Amino acid sequence: MNTLKAVALANNAGVMIVWLWEELIPNCLGFSIRRIDVATGKKTVLNSRLVKFKGETTDATESDTDTHPIQGCKWFDGVEEGATVKYEVVPRIGKPGKLKDGTPVLTNEVTLGFDYGPFVKACFNRGHLVSTQWVAEKLPKLEDGSPDPEALIAAIRDPESEIAKLLGASLPTFVRMPFEDAKRIAGHVLALYYELSSPAFVQYLRENKDVWSMVLGNAGKDDATNAEARKALHEDGADVTDRMLPSSNLPHNKSAVLVGPDGKPVSWMLQSANPTPTGFYTQANHALYITSAALTEHGVDYYNRTKADCDDVQTQSAAYRKKNAAVMQPVDLGDGTEVQAIFSPSSEVRSKPKIEKGERTFPYLEMAASTAKVKEVLLKAKQGVYFLAFYPGSPSFLDVATWLQKKKPQLYIRGAVSSAQALPKQQEGLEDDTFPDIQRLRMQGLTGLLDASHPTEISNPHTAVALFRPRKKTPAIIAAAALENGWEGWHKELLKLPDAHAIIHSKVIVVDPFGDEPVILGAASDNLGLKAGIANDETMLVIRGNKRLAQAYFVHIMDVYSHFMWRYLHATGRATFSGELSTVSSWQKKYLSGRAHDEYASWLDGLAE
Repeated sequence: MNTLKAVALANNAGVMIVWLWEELIPNCLGFSIRRIDVATGKKTVLNSRLVKFKGETTDATESDTDTHPIQGCKWFDGVEEGATVKYEVVPRIGKPGKLKDGTPVLTNEVTLGFDYGPFVKACFNRGHLVSTQWVAEKLPKLEDGSPDPEALIAAIRDPESEIAKLLGASLPTFVRMPFEDAKRIAGHVLALYYELSSPAFVQYLRENKDVWSMVLGNAGKDDATNAEARKALHEDGADVTDRMLPSSNLPHNKSAVLVGPDGKPVSWMLQSANPTPTGFYTQANHALYITSAALTEHGVDYYNRTKADCDDVQTQSAAYRKKNAAVMQPVDLGDGTEVQAIFSPSSEVRSKPKIEKGERTFPYLEMAASTAKVKEVLLKAKQGVYFLAFYPGSPSFLDVATWLQKKKPQLYIRGAVSSAQALPKQQEGLEDDTFPDIQRLRMQGLTGLLDASHPTEISNPHTAVALFRPRKKTPAIIAAAALENGWEGWHKELLKLPDAHAIIHSKVIVVDPFGDEPVILGAASDNLGLKAGIANDETMLVIRGNKRLAQAYFVHIMDVYSHFMWRYLHATGRATFSGELSTVSSWQKKYLSGRAHDEYASWLDGLAE
């Protein structure tokens, strides 16, 4: 008897449904997914953009998974936040146009919420979905058929617009929680912000100026990003301390610490999202809100020393750096969740050293407290390493991930970065057996160095480089991409706004999310590279003992990774998807065994209770 198994994993922004079966199901042409609202019992067949069966002719663009089932074993569903749902995964048997149900299987129930135990809340947006057919269809078109970016800018400046609500999810209001709590308990918020330009958020701060104090960094040339907000807040008489660092050093934090009316620490909001329109709506981002006096005390200390450092003749002074280098002990929140905060800059050295040809990068990761900790945790990985990153630079955690890929081939490694410039690069002068080694890099369309300082030397940034799994064609690490030229009957998509730098702005690694000891790394402002640890004001976290939270971050990572995977392969000319569904059941064979099958099986077996 064929065994079909399925699970659902969720965070506030969506649900990932995964299913596996062990033997070929005769005459099965795919699976229908039906969402069941637990509160009402209502069953809904999931819709999708139409993928025709081979030989089928129709002008329709939408369908459902009953009529055009999914020929795969993974699907993402956008569900209203707060809902509790489960799913029925149903084999569809027969021929196109005459499909019937096989034996279904039910998943577990999931709630699209923010709570991961009594002391931790997490929120994720859907900013990566800016490069979707849905958004492309909603926006007016330019003469070349591409979506009008000015219309997108107008949409995300209106929090009530349909597009803003989809892309932002609850993130724009979630980051207000410490301020709302401050009003509720007569407390005060101590905020560290790098970029501040969201009209709605700036107005919110102005209306509540008495409940917060802020160290506001400089961002953009001549502080172009923050100038308007800075001027308005100062004119309001708000308690704003300006932190104006040179361009080589970024005041990069995005955090808000809540203290009570007695000045004692209460809770701490840490986020990857800058409070800007792009940060909330057109970048993949997240935020954490942790209630713990012991942990928050470290946040208060960091705020105070950062504020004091603004008065120093030499900002990021030696004393400031020395204090950051004294890594705090992990704090147990009280439910088994253990959190450690690591602050930057933490090195006496003020700029990243030049890596000579043939020189190993691993020793340099010890120069900053943040990269040393990331390296330490990654080298102990047992089950898998999953991540999202903006631009970590080099050296960074990517050096460790690529080394692990060769030295620990049993590990599952998947990740996405914001652009081709952020992908790992082959180290010149290192032999194949040296430590570390970046193997099997495929160069395409490359006329010069793949480096952020040489952007004009890349003829096509989307087709520059990819890191491949050993003996496999599927890349383990990809860059964000969109259908910028369209495809078949699909619209052209926007990858990002003209003046935006990031598509993926989350900075998070999840180690062994389905193992016994999952670890979350980053989850705040730190870009997880040596540049951040040496030169910038940054915060990163190490979170252990909260499997549900680790799997929520895993869903965020896989949602972004899966969304960009086919688009990246299409942009690089390596996509094998023909745009049609198979009319014979042999399509199932690649899902019945192999490394991907085993990886998905580990997800089903390691689901958090």
